[in-house]
Amino acid sequence: MKEGLAEKKDICIKIDFERGSENPQRVFESMSHLITSIEFFHACLLSSVSSETKTKFLLADVKEGSIESWLSPTVTGEKSTGTKGKLVDFLNKCTEIVLDFISEKDTIKNIDELDLLERKISAVAGEMKVEEFPNVFSLDKYRLLKGYSEIGKATKYLNDVDEAYFKTLRSNSKINKGFYLSDEDLQALVIEKVDSSRSKETLIIKKPDLLGRSMWDFIRNKVTIPVKLRDEDWLNKFHQRLEIIAPGDGLHCDLLTLIYYDKKGVVVDMKYEVLKVHRKVDFNFNQLEIDHE
Repeated sequence: MKEGLAEKKDICIKIDFERGSENPQRVFESMSHLITSIEFFHACLLSSVSSETKTKFLLADVKEGSIESWLSPTVTGEKSTGTKGKLVDFLNKCTEIVLDFISEKDTIKNIDELDLLERKISAVAGEMKVEEFPNVFSLDKYRLLKGYSEIGKATKYLNDVDEAYFKTLRSNSKINKGFYLSDEDLQALVIEKVDSSRSKETLIIKKPDLLGRSMWDFIRNKVTIPVKLRDEDWLNKFHQRLEIIAPGDGLHCDLLTLIYYDKKGVVVDMKYEVLKVHRKVDFNFNQLEIDHE
């Protein structure tokens, strides 16, 4: 394990699937969204108690029978190993609370519904003594709702027989398949306004989508950003190998930046779209200064 990382291999996402059923892809698509949702929850919870740390998952194991993905919650930052361990315990405990909150809900209709959940998590933070700034507890409700939105996306792939669970070494919680929160409903709950701007920029390609039309990762001002490519003509040429890219290449393009504000005027999200690719730009890969995240 690298220095500066603390990990506990004690959470698992489990899917019991119907044997012999059609559309086996649904199980793996569901697992992917479930992992993403728990990542959102952990990032939200950690930011509420420790501003100088980040969290990520390491894949620890995959077991047969039912599909079980065992994950290692990992906290990075300038904290002692003991503090990082306490933060991981806090994340796992509160994830159980977050999932239990929707156990009998079909959706969330009002953001005020989260106030009780926020008080419960604040109480746990106080009991476990993990807050950097006690008495000013604030939950990132937008990120929390994004986690709930991913839960809905995950469970929609499952059939009537399939079941999904969140497991720790202490507990085993069934995930409510009846809950759903669309992206549109999420934005209606939180977003007050969206600002947009267009610019001509050269973005360095970090990770392209080689086969489909999902998000690409680019480097912009030494930071990785996910970008949706909207230029269908260029994408068709790329997939037909009429446009070839190599490590370190960039795209000179028209970039649309969308900035999302909540009802308090706080920026809660930013999204990027490439509207038009003008040309490929060749860089010397060895001379690129990129902050690896």
